[in-house]
Amino acid sequence: AATNVTASGASLSWTENGTSTSWQIEYDTAGFTQGTGMTTVVTSNPAAISGLTFETNYDFYVRAICGAGDTSVWSGVGSFYTGYCTANPSSVDGSGITNVTMDTINNTTGTEPGNYGNYSSMVAVVGQGGTLPISITLATGYTYDMWAWVDWNDDLDFSDAGETVYTGTSPATNPTTLNAAIPVPANAPLGQHRMRIGGGDNPVTECYTGSYASFEDYTVNVIPPPACLPISN
Repeated sequence: AATNVTASGASLSWTENGTSTSWQIEYDTAGFTQGTGMTTVVTSNPAAISGLTFETNYDFYVRAICGAGDTSVWSGVGSFYTGYCTANPSSVDGSGITNVTMDTINNTTGTEPGNYGNYSSMVAVVGQGGTLPISITLATGYTYDMWAWVDWNDDLDFSDAGETVYTGTSPATNPTTLNAAIPVPANAPLGQHRMRIGGGDNPVTECYTGSYASFEDYTVNVIPPPACLPISN
């Protein structure tokens, strides 16, 4: 099994059938030929590996070291992914999300493959404790319940407390725009965090694969707050 997966590492574990106290792990990108991967000898189970590449599928194998020159056969293959789940709705009403505007981002899109667009290379900047104004335009012709999530602790999911940062409902007007202000916790870690925006005419989750929905990913870069905050409305 692979647990505690991050953008650059994972904790690998297995069930030991004998009395071994050391093991050899071989791992590399998915589909690699055994004997060509990276290997390491460990004395703990689970064992941490690092230096991995973000958003990459990996395979790994494990064998027991029973003594000098004496090893078990390889067990595996185990697999894991160093990235976020991919939302993959099977269908969408109209064109789904057609524009997201926040900070310097003004991204106009159409219907996307898998009704999901990864625009994480687009970065919106906001200070700790501030708010990030955002507008989301849809062209669906149906009422869509919308969500936005931010992975504040960078653990590759959006399920922790405080990571659902917006909920709203768009009318059936086509097109229609939702305007909101994303709150940024005063203790939000500095640096870049993945944002996911999504919704459908049925309730959705951040990894939704059902019907009639649309999703897009962006990045929020949290910086220290300004010395003097601007006046609010």
